Amino acid sequence: MSTATSRRERRTPAPRSLADELRGWDDDALACLLARRPDLAVPPPADLTGLAARAGGRAGVLHALNRLDTAEVQVLEVLAALPEPVAEAEVSRRWGADATGPLGVLRALALVWGPADGLRLVRAARDLVGPHPAGLGPPLADALGRRSPQRLADLLDDLGLPATGDPETALRRLTGHLGDPDVVAALLARAPDDARAVLDRLTWDTPVGSVDRADRAIRAATAASPVEWLLATGLLSGADPGHVVLPREIGLVLRGGVVHRRPEPGPPPLRTQVRPASHARGTAVAAAAEAVRRVAALGEAWGETPPPVLRSGGLGVRELRRTAQALGVTDAAAAVLVEVACAAGLVADDGETDPRWAPTPAFDDWLATTTGARWATLAGAWLTTTRTPHLVGTRDGRNAPRTALGPDLDRPSAPVVRAGLLAELAAAVRHGPEAPDPASVRQRLDWFRPRLASAARDALLDAAVEEAELLGVTGAGVLAPHAMALLGTAPPAPGAAEDRVHPDPDAAATALDEALPEPVDRFLLQADLTAVVPGTPDPALAAELDLLADVESRGGATVYRFTATSLRRALDAGYDAADVLTVLRARAATPVPQPLEYLVTETARRHGRLRVGAAGCYLRADDETLLAELLTDTRAAPLLLRRLAPTVLVSPLPPETLLERLRSLGLGPAAETPDGEVVAVRPRSHRAPRRRPDAPRLQVPGAASLAGVVRLLRAADELVTVPRDGDEEDERGEDRDRGGSGAPVTPRPADEPVPAGDPVRTLAVLRAAAAGRITVRIGYAGPDGAVTPVVVEPLTVEGGRVSVLEGGRVRALSIHRIAGVVALPEVPPSLG
Repeated sequence: MSTATSRRERRTPAPRSLADELRGWDDDALACLLARRPDLAVPPPADLTGLAARAGGRAGVLHALNRLDTAEVQVLEVLAALPEPVAEAEVSRRWGADATGPLGVLRALALVWGPADGLRLVRAARDLVGPHPAGLGPPLADALGRRSPQRLADLLDDLGLPATGDPETALRRLTGHLGDPDVVAALLARAPDDARAVLDRLTWDTPVGSVDRADRAIRAATAASPVEWLLATGLLSGADPGHVVLPREIGLVLRGGVVHRRPEPGPPPLRTQVRPASHARGTAVAAAAEAVRRVAALGEAWGETPPPVLRSGGLGVRELRRTAQALGVTDAAAAVLVEVACAAGLVADDGETDPRWAPTPAFDDWLATTTGARWATLAGAWLTTTRTPHLVGTRDGRNAPRTALGPDLDRPSAPVVRAGLLAELAAAVRHGPEAPDPASVRQRLDWFRPRLASAARDALLDAAVEEAELLGVTGAGVLAPHAMALLGTAPPAPGAAEDRVHPDPDAAATALDEALPEPVDRFLLQADLTAVVPGTPDPALAAELDLLADVESRGGATVYRFTATSLRRALDAGYDAADVLTVLRARAATPVPQPLEYLVTETARRHGRLRVGAAGCYLRADDETLLAELLTDTRAAPLLLRRLAPTVLVSPLPPETLLERLRSLGLGPAAETPDGEVVAVRPRSHRAPRRRPDAPRLQVPGAASLAGVVRLLRAADELVTVPRDGDEEDERGEDRDRGGSGAPVTPRPADEPVPAGDPVRTLAVLRAAAAGRITVRIGYAGPDGAVTPVVVEPLTVEGGRVSVLEGGRVRALSIHRIAGVVALPEVPPSLG
């Protein structure tokens, strides 16, 4: 990003603050700032002063620092290590490379401001870098300032400098003397043996070392060790009674005048390995199809037997293991599939009183789409979710195990790491089917986001690599063509400012569907009660075979086995023997073997001999006549009573409802327990299920919205900003605080016409005026359309109306009838 440019050509003095700097930026530069740092735009600041305050706030600066690459962090550390203000040329010299590019980024992010010969770092950035930027100690003035006046005088004497009774003068002389590289070189030339070794240990690693009684008074003539001599000559200083510190200026001299051991202006190269294209593509396509099949099986299994939701909100360890066995995968892989399915909205907590994990209506819609579309939904959810299934089974801060779908698996950095991995994978395949070396990817991610480098991020990266293979995003480590299509027409570049991927599901679905083999709609029946599908079955065939048979093996062909149990599954679903045989004859490319036909007819013959039904409740009485009368009573028809025995009736209604209805018929029923004991029935107080609060979401404005925010900032700033110099000119070339002749500006009369203004600017000015209690003149349209100028003081702006003080009374005006607004100097609103 280029450095912000001047908003308009005019004679402008050097900015005195970050707010002054921002006022000189053009609209594009401000919009880019808000796009690169979206936290500054939500909610929009009141004016440019507020934007500067937010841009320099600790939280916003921390977020911006975490998105800097190594070159930008190094240049930022150079700025933090040098006294302000500092020139761009000095920054480049101290970094050891041309710092123009990184400085442009830091300036565009509002972390650095000032002219080229007087750069300044925002205070929060300096504080966040810490007291030891790039491992350098405190400045000489701070290090020596801890010494008493007598010890400063002793140091002047030992260094041969003129004595002074003023401690501040002594400190200035010492810092100027010891900050001279030639002086330090001369001192080191006569240093005792091993003194340089002590300094070398403190030069690059840490400027602080442990020494007993480091704050004791020592003279050069009586120094008994290299450390004592260094303390006596000011090359080291006592940090506290147990530590010494290497002052910053001395450290810079020992480092050869540069802040870092070596500048890193660019990322390390990406190391790759070439893979056979057909193998990589085929592996990814097969994995993608298998991931889709397994998630479909997951939804079907949970639809039949929904696992319970733990009280903590997750999925139990046993339920996860049971799911893994059903899908034929490891527990870790099952955790990934479960989390991705939930992130895609295919399964969820059903919200019942006894909550269970179950497929959602979106799962049925998902099943009705193509394999490519289903995969794109899963892969898109994986790319954007903050869930981290690799943490399932680890323990949290309370030593409790983390569970799949549990509350402690969200990590905001997860999609950022996946986006970084995908960017490196996309860069690798631009030259062919090349798989990047994982260690190389880690090194590059560390360069692009050095402040986020950690063991936790390394674990996220390792997990992302494995999950990409499981889901068919990669094959043999190579980004698949359908995954490249998922990234859209402009895949993320390594280290891009945008840390997240915005998937293109339509392109991915098309690419995968074209890569998949044509689905088959026929199978081969064999005499051993098996069916072979020579390829990928189409959805209808797969659904029929899943109902009639069990999968025995998968591969290039899928083998299904028919058993009495699998056939009973179809009979339970409403098929009869004729239906089953019709399906087999219609789908089979071979005749139905006699053993299979016999198995179908025999299983159907035995099916349904025992009947199981459900009843809401039963009604029993020793008096058979009473029950017979109740069955013939037309008023009891809505009870849907049915006789099971002479003294027993059943009804589908709940017991409470049946009791109420029988009482309304003038009968006196009593409720009883399963063992026949009469119980008292009290009305239950109904409770609605607990509603989970929605997670807050930050809505980042788009380009058009950012342009609108910039316009509001400009309008508000022009209203509330007082020119700091009498010769600062406005866009018409006239002095803003004086008339063209130099005469003071006089208030415009209330009846002077108000120029029509942009509605957005009008609203912004009204809001700013209400916030600052500033008097304005508005042009207000009456019922006849005539615009009348009125001087008012806005009080509140809300709901399309503005409350104003005008003529000593409060009025409510419709904003849409305000044609324009002009800010006035201090004018009492009673003039209106």
